[in-house]
Amino acid sequence: MHGVAELLGAAAVAYLASRRFGLPAIPLLILAGAVLALVAPPPAEIRDAGLVLGVSFLLFLAGMELDSRRLRHHGRAVLRVGLVQFVVLAVLGWGLATLMGLSAVEAGYVALALPASSTLVGVRLLRQRQQVFESVGRLVLGVLLLQDVLVLLTIPLVTEFSQGTAAVALKTLQVAGLTAVAWALRRWLAPVFLRWVDESELLLLGSLTVLFVLLGACRLLDLPVVVGAFLAGVAFSRFPVHGVLRAELAPLGDFFTAIFFTSLGALVRVPTVDELVMAGVFVAVVVGLTPPLVRWMAERAGLTSRSALEAGLLLSQTSEISLVVGLAGMLQGDISESLFVVIAMVTTVTMLLTPFLSTEDATEAFMTLFTGPPADTGTPPTDHVLLLGAGSTGMPLLEDLILSGCRVVVLDDDPAVVRQVREAGVEAILGEAWDPEVLRAAGVDEARVVVSTIRRPRDNAAALALATGSVVVRVFESDDADWVQARGGEPILYSEAAAEALVDWWDGAREALARERRQRVAQGQGEA
Repeated sequence: MHGVAELLGAAAVAYLASRRFGLPAIPLLILAGAVLALVAPPPAEIRDAGLVLGVSFLLFLAGMELDSRRLRHHGRAVLRVGLVQFVVLAVLGWGLATLMGLSAVEAGYVALALPASSTLVGVRLLRQRQQVFESVGRLVLGVLLLQDVLVLLTIPLVTEFSQGTAAVALKTLQVAGLTAVAWALRRWLAPVFLRWVDESELLLLGSLTVLFVLLGACRLLDLPVVVGAFLAGVAFSRFPVHGVLRAELAPLGDFFTAIFFTSLGALVRVPTVDELVMAGVFVAVVVGLTPPLVRWMAERAGLTSRSALEAGLLLSQTSEISLVVGLAGMLQGDISESLFVVIAMVTTVTMLLTPFLSTEDATEAFMTLFTGPPADTGTPPTDHVLLLGAGSTGMPLLEDLILSGCRVVVLDDDPAVVRQVREAGVEAILGEAWDPEVLRAAGVDEARVVVSTIRRPRDNAAALALATGSVVVRVFESDDADWVQARGGEPILYSEAAAEALVDWWDGAREALARERRQRVAQGQGEA
């Protein structure tokens, strides 16, 4: 059992480092396993058992997240962005792998490994930044789920590529049959199962039974076990089944996930120079191409430039599924150990880069890089209302200001928003609200009132210092409200405003309902 203790100890060190430095846990687990293999290699049978069980639970939990209702409001955008990103990166990865001298089958594995972005990293960052329910969060979650499905259901096609068309067609039918079984379980069995089973132990055992039955079916059909594990998760992905099961399986899933990635790292040896060069090329493709490609597609699907760029930065890494693809290929003898090391390096490096590339400051820098400096607007406006930010909150306010007859000038850092406002016949300036020069060009010192709805309240420091009229600032926290008020501004606490609006709406709805009832009573008396 000392091998298990070694893996668990290395995983614990990795998790501590992840918490301490705010980095994704997965690449650190892989690094910990690689170091362990150099210092005290765990027994091969313990490592391989950890890989099989770990990947089964990892993909079982990933399949449970496949709730189609998450795509309800952004389904078209998810399909456009997800499919274009997947196809472009897959084709480019296959072409580069072929140029580097890899075989057609090995190039196929590269084509599957590069397009998949990390669900674990993406969800973690979205939750940390409280963006899960924003447009960027819904788009990213939808694309991640779509990629997982595309990759996992395509693995059998790549593994049978060298066997000919008939073998590929057979595997396609087998995967389709298992998918139909999983969907039937999701549709009919899972809800009934939840009603019948009212104890957590039975719920856990029943779900694990389905998992291992589908794993056994994959063994009988000679399909990769990762497909069966993922489809078993799909069988329990329906609400509220997945929510109940997730709570029961979370500790077990965390345990086996840690074992899997640490065991996976123990397979990774010190790379050669050629492997480092190949990995560097693939890292450059993923990190360099994904943000502009996703931004371009997401803008055309209706997202603002900033949200589209944020989505691209959050998706600019390869995935834990990429590691599963590489591992499946190496265990079947389809790819060499060298290519597996390359895939592991690409995943580790891109996962480590994502938290730094997707910060607020990095997003601002990329926005400036892609859009360039703001254009010269000529003579600054006077006697106007200056609206800082015209996003989801600012746009309804802009409509009210226009209807009131005020001259309104909008300052926003999003080119798509500025273009939309200008097309509506309203003056708009592209630039940053914290930049004093941009504010002067927008006439901040000549404005009757400045209204700010920008994301970070403390970016209003320059406007509060330069404005001669009133400055109204939307805030979310009481500390920010005190900060704005201390600088002469008028803070509007968003939660209080929302609550007041709800109360006003409720009072109005009750009055309307009472009037309607009085009218019905009067009408009934008149007929009598």
